[in-house]
Amino acid sequence: MKREDRKAILDWAEDMGADGPVRKKIKGILDDIDALDVLNTVDVEKALERTKRKIGRRKYGRMLWIGLAGAAVSAAACTAVFLFLGILSPTVQDPLYSELKVNPGMTGTFVMPDSTVVVLNGGSTLTYSSGYGDRSREVTLCGEAYFDVAKDADAPFIVRTPSDSYVTVYGTQFNVDAYDSDGCRVTLINGSVGFRYVGKYGKSSDVMLEPGERLVYEKDSDLVSVAEVPVKSDIAWKDGRIILEGTPLSDILDILSKRYAVRFDVKDPAYLDYRYSGGTFTIFSLEKVLETLQYSSSFEWKYDDQASSDSALVVTIY
Repeated sequence: MKREDRKAILDWAEDMGADGPVRKKIKGILDDIDALDVLNTVDVEKALERTKRKIGRRKYGRMLWIGLAGAAVSAAACTAVFLFLGILSPTVQDPLYSELKVNPGMTGTFVMPDSTVVVLNGGSTLTYSSGYGDRSREVTLCGEAYFDVAKDADAPFIVRTPSDSYVTVYGTQFNVDAYDSDGCRVTLINGSVGFRYVGKYGKSSDVMLEPGERLVYEKDSDLVSVAEVPVKSDIAWKDGRIILEGTPLSDILDILSKRYAVRFDVKDPAYLDYRYSGGTFTIFSLEKVLETLQYSSSFEWKYDDQASSDSALVVTIY
């Protein structure tokens, strides 16, 4: 980052009334930007001017957006990261928070301030406040993520989901699939986690998981089920793999939709129950995966440009 750009952001934050802790936090993030050498993808002056115009329209708050687009390309993953820094009015406590976001069709690995490792699947977002790690470690997930949580008995790690439920741990490895408000799925690799949800009548309920178990929560029906599963298949996505152990086609298509940012239109629902076993393969291309699945089943597939009502590419299974 250019010295004058850095100074402009810091001076502007001070002019907007940011207190010492907020300015220190911004400075630390700018240091991280320099270390990663990714700011060359951002036009700082234009971003700052856009922000000033937004601030001028806000009566009670001030905001500063800094967008970082960093691409880390390898055989297994591509990452797109965006950090959101909010500077609000002095009456708002702890206003600063960060957002980690991975574009559809990509995966990203991040290290949190407490050394907890998070792997985000495509189209996922993780947010946390500037108070993270002080007395508690709370994050909000919209999407899917694998967590390897650093142990800290004094600061529980909490994952909140869109379905008004959350997972609490102290140091363990687990996977959370929570893309929408309909429910979520939690798979525990090792350690121990507690799952809490609010039922239809406002009553909170808790469920404890043991290693090797998967919890499925369906919010509309208010149902929670727990079963032993081959957990390696649930987290293989983070390594760019699919493990077939009696895996239904419905689960495989769900994995592929996140990996390749596509939508599947299955003409015959009976295909979704077809199960695949006995293999592990690395995800190289969507075409190759679908061709491999065809070897032991009778379905056909094609790209359907006409069926797409949004930006997602549609693949028809028939």
